[in-house]
Amino acid sequence: MLRRLQAWPVLAVLLAACAAPASAKPNEVAADVDAAVTSWMAEHHIADAEVAVALHKDIVGAFDHGWKATDRQPVASLSKAITGLCIAGLVDHNQLSLTEPLGTVLAGYFARNHKGGEPKDPRFKAITIEELLTHRAGLTKNAFDDKHDHSVAASFRTATQTMLDFDPGGTISYSDSGYLVLGYVAQSIGGRAYPATCGKVFARLGLPADAGVIDATLAARAPNGGWDISADDYAKLLYAFDRESGALGPATRQWLDALPGDAAYAKGRKSPPTQAPCPRFAGKPAYGFGVCIRRTALGTQYYHDGLLHHHMPDYPKTGGSFFFVNEAGYAAVVIFSGENDGKTYAALEKSVIAAMTERAAYDVPGAPSAEGAPPPDGKTAKKP
Repeated sequence: MLRRLQAWPVLAVLLAACAAPASAKPNEVAADVDAAVTSWMAEHHIADAEVAVALHKDIVGAFDHGWKATDRQPVASLSKAITGLCIAGLVDHNQLSLTEPLGTVLAGYFARNHKGGEPKDPRFKAITIEELLTHRAGLTKNAFDDKHDHSVAASFRTATQTMLDFDPGGTISYSDSGYLVLGYVAQSIGGRAYPATCGKVFARLGLPADAGVIDATLAARAPNGGWDISADDYAKLLYAFDRESGALGPATRQWLDALPGDAAYAKGRKSPPTQAPCPRFAGKPAYGFGVCIRRTALGTQYYHDGLLHHHMPDYPKTGGSFFFVNEAGYAAVVIFSGENDGKTYAALEKSVIAAMTERAAYDVPGAPSAEGAPPPDGKTAKKP
């Protein structure tokens, strides 16, 4: 009798296994993205990576390559989108205007620090919030000191004492400084340190409050490159740019959609030198709230990348991050380790974008057909 009773647990497990539905077929788009990343890692000797693919707000594929897709890792310049969404929230709650100049927004700061806090370049006060968001502020790329600045406030003070490269509102050139200044604006308005003020973005999007944390060594550049977050949570965060999410209010959604494209976002110039924010998008992309934007016949694509350099003082980690969102609502995020040159980095981005713009990536109910869609490089599409 005892032997018969002991057999029941085994039988129950077997019956449950038989009754359980067959596992769902892996998402084809997610599998294609991971295959592209796996191949790239082997070819370029990348030790660790994590990959997540979402469709709208749902993760449809998460892949571990040494790192788990739920492990928080530094995402470098992908931090800009977190700061961008934070600023968007302040605008949507009427705490800030996109057209306000820094002289008005930070009038209290300049009044308190009148003797030693006046900007070295008088043009600094004329820079507007939207110029910072779109890399048109005229600021040099890194107007702060990684070695001596240890807080957002300290980095901001250094930025105020650096001459602008260009007049505000004109020349497009990628600038970490612009998003650093935006982070200081956010903490000034919020009345709390940058991580507490802009960390609210996660809860607003339904993510855990600690989905992202500031890497202690990168605290001084937190708004433009200091967040640690997992590929899984970052893919969910990107749903904020999806119209279905409603995360952007009417004013910020309209502003983002109306941003004009410009060839300078795709390609920099040699004299005077500028850095293009969105070299992976040909034609006339746009930039706002920390993301590159490309409008196609099918809708809107978004992307950004980030890179951790070995020359950053006292920072032992190297690696990078990248995301791409297609017109159908698929979002792919890759975070990886290692010091990589531009060609290695470009190879990852091109292969992931290729996987995300195959026809299968548009096989979504209600999504536009990929038939005749232009490829990401802006060249004429070949007929099937």
